[in-house]
Amino acid sequence: MIMLDNKLIIVGLAESPASRTAYRWAAEHAQTCGIALRAVHVLEWPIGLTPAAVKSGIRLRVPEHEISEPYLRGMRHVFDEIVYPRDSVLQFAQGDVGEVLVRLSTSASLLVVGTYEPIRQRHLQLGSVGHYCISRATCPVVIVPAFRTRLDGDHWTRPDRAVLTVC
Repeated sequence: MIMLDNKLIIVGLAESPASRTAYRWAAEHAQTCGIALRAVHVLEWPIGLTPAAVKSGIRLRVPEHEISEPYLRGMRHVFDEIVYPRDSVLQFAQGDVGEVLVRLSTSASLLVVGTYEPIRQRHLQLGSVGHYCISRATCPVVIVPAFRTRLDGDHWTRPDRAVLTVC
């Protein structure tokens, strides 16, 4: 295991299986290394914001009181699906997902994002969030592929293959 200088992992969080897999991986890695985890949900458009909170441009932090209650509850449910490290937080932001994650990761030790794309012997698709992050982030980036998992009760089953991490 490689020790990381900065003590923060940024992970993009959404409701998709790819994002949930990346979040699960990031939480396990943060727990193992004793690093704080910040799960960032980026609102790309005003859906999820209260009417008074709709603003244009990039906001790296959107206060929870500006998020509509049903949307906030839904993302809290996704955040609470797994056991995360004690120092973990859920943060809301607004703007282009890749740009926001890269800007927030400038002081992080690691940026983690999920992808649906098969990674074996292929490049990430131009225009994808993963491609944007790898191309522009100043910290190491881990791209976690979506696993073919199924819901077993209220829990996602563990993937049947491992992800290699290089920091």
